[in-house]
Amino acid sequence: MSPFQPPAALLEALRTCRRPFLCTHIYPDGDALGSSVGLAQILRDHGADPAVLLTHPVPGKLACADPHGIATVIPGEPNEAQLARIAEADLIVILDTSEPDRLGRLREAVFASPAPRLLIDHHICDDPGIFDIAWSETTSPSTGNLVLRIHEEWGGALDPAAADSLFVALATDTGWFRFSNSTPEAFRAASVLRAAGVDPEEIHRQIHENSTPERTQALGGVLSRLQTAGEGRVVHSTLGTAELERHGIPLEELDGFIDALKQVRGAEIVFLVVELSPGRFKVSLRSKGAVDVHPIAVRFGGGGHAKAAGCRLEGDSLTEEQVIEQLVAASLEILGS
Repeated sequence: MSPFQPPAALLEALRTCRRPFLCTHIYPDGDALGSSVGLAQILRDHGADPAVLLTHPVPGKLACADPHGIATVIPGEPNEAQLARIAEADLIVILDTSEPDRLGRLREAVFASPAPRLLIDHHICDDPGIFDIAWSETTSPSTGNLVLRIHEEWGGALDPAAADSLFVALATDTGWFRFSNSTPEAFRAASVLRAAGVDPEEIHRQIHENSTPERTQALGGVLSRLQTAGEGRVVHSTLGTAELERHGIPLEELDGFIDALKQVRGAEIVFLVVELSPGRFKVSLRSKGAVDVHPIAVRFGGGGHAKAAGCRLEGDSLTEEQVIEQLVAASLEILGS
């Protein structure tokens, strides 16, 4: 049995909604996309007319999480029709983040809507009072697991496309069942989804064996610039805008690059610094072992999990070298070096 029980009020709000609006965090990953699209499909199967908007494109390799194209990507600010759809929604559902700023261009419209706001998430929720109903289970392997629990409470057959979406959410957030969040609940959910028709081999192929030559060349550059600090306990690398432009790689296609740095023996903290524009940098952090990288991300205005976090550093005269220096110092402090 699952240890997670959806609140009765949340189940009732989802059961009775007719035109819900679903959204997730900026730069959506597999769990953000999979849980949002999976819930939308489940709501469709129960007679609702949901809408899902994303503020940024998702990596092409995650297309298998949305085979029917349920989610719409906003290329810029939401247009009048999209704003009207949010305003007219009878329920707002925010998945995989509880931080308003991480809703990006949708924040203002979401919090201006008169509709009740529901949270479904597996991260720490610092301010549950901004939601009418907040369901946050920090020990859940993924937000997708919680969406599956909603379906299980309602009963009936799970749509195969929804099962694929939720499996992508679960598999990517557990590192294909390698991370410490690969709990018995993770494997129980995987078994349920497999029985619903999920083909794990095919999904793995689409996600991890589907890179373009240009993306692979860019990853090679990241590995060639690998550096270490703290006697090899900190491993880091960089990727600049010039190289992104040369290879024609959009930002969303960098998903997974950081994990390649974790291959280095002895590394306990790894980070990748990506230059977005002069003075603007996106940082991905990962941990090996018991080290918690979340405090590093928080120090620089970011967030995430103990083993996977991120942040952004900006400044008119900020350089790549300064960003690396700050991150190395923070990492060594966490390590007690």
